[in-house]
Amino acid sequence: MYKAYYQFLFSYGFKACANREMTKDWIHEIFLELWNRHEQLPVVEHVGFYLRTWLKRKILRDLPKEQAAAAKAMEAGQSFSAGHSYEDLLVQLQTSRGVKQQVEKAMEQLSSRQLEVVRMRFFDEMSYEQIANATRVSPRTVYNQAYESLTTLRRHLAKISL
Repeated sequence: MYKAYYQFLFSYGFKACANREMTKDWIHEIFLELWNRHEQLPVVEHVGFYLRTWLKRKILRDLPKEQAAAAKAMEAGQSFSAGHSYEDLLVQLQTSRGVKQQVEKAMEQLSSRQLEVVRMRFFDEMSYEQIANATRVSPRTVYNQAYESLTTLRRHLAKISL
């Protein structure tokens, strides 16, 4: 059963978290739990879907908070395609790492004030009014700084052509 469903489960788990080791650990835990509790488990008609649901619940429970968006998408029923090969998933991961590095380089082009506004607005999910109160400037100034920051980021990322 492990050999039959490993790739299916790995593909699903890797799409959810993009962490190879974490995905492997979850799959190993599932089969260990399956072995330890096999006498108490119900008879299942669709083993693959049963195992995928088990993995999904494990991911939702264990996934770090930074990756909560992927977990929420899974919880909402937006399933990830399990039809991708392992190589496709690795290419996707490498591409997203490259994009992340390019975005980090682009963010280095921002002033410390612009970086602070971007961090508060898009990473801390603060409203413009909350940022204005925290930085003791007017909301209009925050809007302008955010606009200038995004313009700088777009200009720098357009040169790179993601």
